[in-house]
Amino acid sequence: VHGWYQRRVHGIMKGIIFACTLLALVALSLAAKPKVLIVFAHQEPQSFCFAMRNKIFQTLTVKGHEVKMTNLVQMKMIGSLDKTDFTELTDTTYFRPQKEQLAANEKKRATFSKELRLEHDKVEWADYVLFVFPYYVMYIPSTIKSWMERTFSCGFAYCNKTLAPRKAMMFYTTGAPQPYLKDVEVQFWDTLSAQFKFMGMSALKPFVAYAAPSVTEEQRKAYLKDVEKIVGDIENREEYKPSDLQKFTGFNIYLHHCIKKKKKKKKKKKKKKKKKKKKKKK
Repeated sequence: VHGWYQRRVHGIMKGIIFACTLLALVALSLAAKPKVLIVFAHQEPQSFCFAMRNKIFQTLTVKGHEVKMTNLVQMKMIGSLDKTDFTELTDTTYFRPQKEQLAANEKKRATFSKELRLEHDKVEWADYVLFVFPYYVMYIPSTIKSWMERTFSCGFAYCNKTLAPRKAMMFYTTGAPQPYLKDVEVQFWDTLSAQFKFMGMSALKPFVAYAAPSVTEEQRKAYLKDVEKIVGDIENREEYKPSDLQKFTGFNIYLHHCIKKKKKKKKKKKKKKKKKKKKKKK
């Protein structure tokens, strides 16, 4: 009886050790995967944007990532930031958005509306923020712009680059085919660089599904395969680099102009030095 009891206890202990090891391995695998927030903006459930969003969500879930979603159409995130974003104001006579955002963040976001506090929490929780949307009038939809203005608030995101080392990426559809949108990535330079990088985030190279409503079903399937491949290996996605651009526009034009000015100044200084040397020799 004593021997049987020992064998029984030994078997139970082995089972407990195995279960604990398995749980530890599962916990480690989950902990190793980056957390992802999907920010989505499209009105039509039958759209290709919806299909991309679903593919992104499914792929991340299968790969073991924790995923949260923000559906801007459901939230009715329309219009720029205003007084309703706050439960109390530091100045009721003159509304200064940045000042109020900074004050709210100094109070640990206590005076932001409940809706915005939830969005702040999601961004703070995430390692990656993925935006999925249609390309409207050569820019992002107003819902995305509104979300950025209100969520990426002063003191939380911009003003001090507090979102590092998070990464942002855009997945979007266009109505026109690629030949008509040669500089489509250029249009997002301000967003990718001045918006994300200014807040400390890395901007990853975007994915574009060109002419999504009019391409063949085979092409749409190919787009979704590309999305699955990119998202499945999101940790190795290359960063978006200004050198990828063929032309300078927007913020990049300004930088290019500044560089040219510096070069001209250097040339002038060199010419002056040469003239002075010639005069001394004479």
